Amino acid sequence: MLKTIDLFAGAGGLSLGFEMTGRFDIVAAAENNPNARATYLANHRSDNLQIIKDVRGYDFKGLAERIGGVDVVIGGPPCQGFSNANRQKNHIISQNNSLVKEYFRAIRELEPEAFVMENVSMLSSETHRFYDSRKDYEEVAALDIPMREDKLVIANENYDGLDCFEILNAEDNTYYRIDDEILQLLNVLFKDRNNKGRLAKFIKKNGRHLSSIIDRYLENGGDDFEILGTISADLSDNERISGHMNELGSFIRFQKSFRLMDELNENEINYTLHQDQKSGKIIAKVKSYAVIDYVKKILGSLYVTESGVVNSLWFGVPQERKRFIMMGIKSDGSEKTIHFPVAEDYSNVRHVTVGEAISDLEAYDTADGLEDLKMIPYEDDELTDYEKMMREGSEGVSNHLGPKTRELAKERFAALNVGENFHKLKSELKVNYTDPKRTQNSIYQRLDPDKPSGTVTNVRKSMWIHPSLNRAISVREAARLQSFPDRFIFKGTKDSQYQQVGNAVPPLMAKGIAECLLKNLDK
Repeated sequence: MLKTIDLFAGAGGLSLGFEMTGRFDIVAAAENNPNARATYLANHRSDNLQIIKDVRGYDFKGLAERIGGVDVVIGGPPCQGFSNANRQKNHIISQNNSLVKEYFRAIRELEPEAFVMENVSMLSSETHRFYDSRKDYEEVAALDIPMREDKLVIANENYDGLDCFEILNAEDNTYYRIDDEILQLLNVLFKDRNNKGRLAKFIKKNGRHLSSIIDRYLENGGDDFEILGTISADLSDNERISGHMNELGSFIRFQKSFRLMDELNENEINYTLHQDQKSGKIIAKVKSYAVIDYVKKILGSLYVTESGVVNSLWFGVPQERKRFIMMGIKSDGSEKTIHFPVAEDYSNVRHVTVGEAISDLEAYDTADGLEDLKMIPYEDDELTDYEKMMREGSEGVSNHLGPKTRELAKERFAALNVGENFHKLKSELKVNYTDPKRTQNSIYQRLDPDKPSGTVTNVRKSMWIHPSLNRAISVREAARLQSFPDRFIFKGTKDSQYQQVGNAVPPLMAKGIAECLLKNLDK
């Protein structure tokens, strides 16, 4: 058995797939989300399992000494926070950026025979970048990674006669900054400006509170921005408040410039601040380097690597899900090559459909609250081969949990045919969306029973519709589309269960990758 560590394990889809081969023993797993960690522990009950709650700064060398070494490291560090310097975003940096570096720090400290890193396919492109930071400047400089200069727009304009460049450069600009709670509420108010229904609902729910905290801010000596007093005074009048939205938008952008500067400073990014003389834009000049270049440099000649995009359809998962995989095997100085999964290897694999994956679950009622959730014993159903496989080791249906459905959602369900989504709805059924035209095609999508599904994310937020029933897909049905067997139980809140399923690596896909790794190791 190969002693294996799963970093950023989530609910445990990658671990489960590797365990399915019978060759990998998961001896440690790292996961900082309490609900996902509870799910992992409920389904991986090894007495010797070490749980790591936070990888940042963790002593991996000490772990290796305690357990007698590690053979394989697997895991998928999150990448949502990677910077894209070609686009202006509300957030520049995220702590998630550092987690890829933590993953490869673990590789260097543990020195396993092999590793597998799973992430989105975009990770291999120039798009995903690190910014040059004082935190690890010397290490990165020593690696001689190619750098490029990027310009990050901090502010598009001055605000209300104020010199924003001078204010942002000041040692202390506290006087001009409003409280985060006020900014958050004003931002929601601004986003709802084009939807009268949502605007009225927001004002009814939050108007009095927003007015009170604005008044308190002004009473405590905050800058007397005219827009704040205007908003506070007119919050009870929907028509009048709508007339202030252009000015409010400028004020929000001014306030967000402070938050962008905070991100640069808190993450110790090396930058210089400039103001373009023609446009007036305030720009932070930074240097950045591609994540993939960092990965290649940090590994050096220690490992032979191969990477590419794999599709879950190749491995019998009833879902099209493309993921970037990097596989590494310790170098021995020879001309070692790695066999990596490619589409041609799986050209004869028949794709499993949504209907083949979940049709047997139609007969079982879904719960809409955790208090009503229980295992439902199986009935004598007619099953597809995939459904038989999903039922192995289980006595019934668990996590058959769905969202509470309001009348408007029920009307939307009833109006959509197989393959249709939100964009096919009549305009009167699109209310409460700020900009319906920009809604993703996956929202309110009725699944086609004769095809594999698209990429499973948090299907509760997407409100995926059952192929034949007028209800949303349950947690268990989403798990089936991800190839989690029914014996695998999810823990935590309803939304957390949906999110855990959507974040996971499909176990059958993980099994296929593990089998490919074994061929290379055995060779």
